[in-house]
Amino acid sequence: MEEKELKCTNGLLKVYEDRVTISRKTAMGFVSQGLKGDKTFFYSDLSSVEYKKPSIIANGYIKFIAAGTIETKQNIGILGTTTRKALDDDNTLILRAFNKEIPKKSEDLYNYILLRIQECKNRNLTINNMSNADEIMKFKELLDKGIITQQEFNKKKQELLR
Repeated sequence: MEEKELKCTNGLLKVYEDRVTISRKTAMGFVSQGLKGDKTFFYSDLSSVEYKKPSIIANGYIKFIAAGTIETKQNIGILGTTTRKALDDDNTLILRAFNKEIPKKSEDLYNYILLRIQECKNRNLTINNMSNADEIMKFKELLDKGIITQQEFNKKKQELLR
């Protein structure tokens, strides 16, 4: 997927194949966040994404949650109003009500981001599920090729069998 961009009330969401970036290079982005630089989240680092689809009368939002981030409650009001707390959150982009294109485009990007996060989690699960026997066989090959010593092989084998 080539880069996709979504203009939000308080910044830009840029979606790539391996990451998302929040840019505050908009007028409201500057007002709400100041001179902060871009913030990048790799899909593999995201715990989840919180999303509220904007409607004709109410703003929505997309919020990225990663380990080590401080959680804030999002309050999006009726008639397109947004609370100061929602605007100040580094990891949240406000999706403007009254814009016909934003609901569909934001939902498509949200679903794409969820898919990429799930793919990363599945890849990590597959890697982590390599059995101890597979690991021992891998180290045996290294021993046979002379890359590790018998002592290193025995040590690793004992660690894996515990």
